[in-house]
Amino acid sequence: MRGRSSKASDTLFQNSWRYVFAGRQKWILWSLLIVLAALVALRIALPSIVKSYVNKTLAGLPDYRGHVDGVGMALWRGAYVIKGVKIETVAANIPVPFFSAKQINLSIEWPALLQGSVVGAIGFIDPKINFVQGESAKDSQNGKGADFAGTLRKLFPFKINRFDVRNGEVHFMTFHTKPNVDIHLDSMSLHATNLTNSARLSKSLAASIDAQGTAMRTGKLKGHLDVDPYAQQPTFKLAIQLQQVELATLNAFFNAYAAVDVASGTFEMYSEVAAANGKFKGYVKPLFANMHIADLKKESPLRILWAALVEAVTKLFTNRSTDKLGTEIPISGTFENPKADILSAIGGILKNAFILALQPGFKNKITLQTAAATQ
Repeated sequence: MRGRSSKASDTLFQNSWRYVFAGRQKWILWSLLIVLAALVALRIALPSIVKSYVNKTLAGLPDYRGHVDGVGMALWRGAYVIKGVKIETVAANIPVPFFSAKQINLSIEWPALLQGSVVGAIGFIDPKINFVQGESAKDSQNGKGADFAGTLRKLFPFKINRFDVRNGEVHFMTFHTKPNVDIHLDSMSLHATNLTNSARLSKSLAASIDAQGTAMRTGKLKGHLDVDPYAQQPTFKLAIQLQQVELATLNAFFNAYAAVDVASGTFEMYSEVAAANGKFKGYVKPLFANMHIADLKKESPLRILWAALVEAVTKLFTNRSTDKLGTEIPISGTFENPKADILSAIGGILKNAFILALQPGFKNKITLQTAAATQ
């Protein structure tokens, strides 16, 4: 009897345990399903939540208003995408936005994370910046007064270690001149690395930026910048060159500001600038090749006379062996008090025309040491 009773007790205990275990399994399963459903719902709603936050943040820019069309998420790689970005000036009646982009990619930079640095990367696709010069500061658009860096930190709370630009444009425009002026750089690509020194390089200038593109859809632009992002004062070495810009593409500018049209010729420019200890030193070397003023037979006699005078002066100061008009403009000083040596620039025109032709290319004599020694 005892054996049967013990056996029945064991069976009852086992059945009770199975019932409890089965009930616990169902509870765990339902809990997991509820959590999963909540995560799925959050994932579906998250782009709308983030879009609302981004638009609210952009609306807080002083003197500007911003809007985005949509937001995409990639949580598995710590990234999100902002689509259809537009930032406009509200203080003036300017027909173009200050900034727009088809897409901005923000993500954690995993290679740097593996080295122990939690930093981010940002990429711009089809960005466009429009600087506008008006008759007054009120009618101009240059981004002054808006804390774009602070706004970016609100949207992405990581230090940016790398950024890339694909197919960018930069425009310098006027709407008050006749004709309107639009000088632009286009098809711009830019690659900046190690902006936070996440690779812990021992070089004094840890970060580098490379850029290339075209100017007025004809000339070729190329530049390189080495910079110390943690220096207390601007510390960098910049080299930039612009070649083979067709002067006829700049006729709106020449017409608006010099009342002439250029029939033919090309423009090139070379510049090196270094900065250290709050000072900078460098030069700008512009060169005009085969430049000829357009024939203005249908214009007024006064304008015809002016065009002939400009053509004569151009020929007078053009080097006969190279057919180039140019000079070298030294620039130096502090960022609070920059200086351009105008007398040296005039002397450079005379030297190129009558003594020794200026050669295209860099001088390769501008260094951090020469900048720091600037008086």
